[in-house]
Amino acid sequence: MRLRTDPGMPHRQAAPRAAQFFSRWRGAGDNKGTLMNDFNKSPEQLVDDAADTGRAYAKDAVNATGKKIDSVKSQLSQTTDALTKAIHDEPVKAVLITAVVSSVLTALVIAAIRGEDHYF
Repeated sequence: MRLRTDPGMPHRQAAPRAAQFFSRWRGAGDNKGTLMNDFNKSPEQLVDDAADTGRAYAKDAVNATGKKIDSVKSQLSQTTDALTKAIHDEPVKAVLITAVVSSVLTALVIAAIRGEDHYF
């Protein structure tokens, strides 16, 4: 059903037709009757509801970010502990691995500085 409005139709006649049009969505999904409730609200109430919804989404985003940061900190702490133990157990091997990795990174940086024509 498509809502058709007539420019000459008085407001009192348009409102019931709009209510009939939007009644299709009443009770649909998780927001039972939300659309009809919103239809009966004033513009100020709708703006307040939108602002509250925005604040709730922002709060959820901040909380999720905080949880992710805590997770990353925990993983970093575990990795640091494992590396510290490995260096303490085998210091010579750790120095050799560090030297090889440093050489490879230096070669990549030099290649990037020279340009795309020269790789090594």
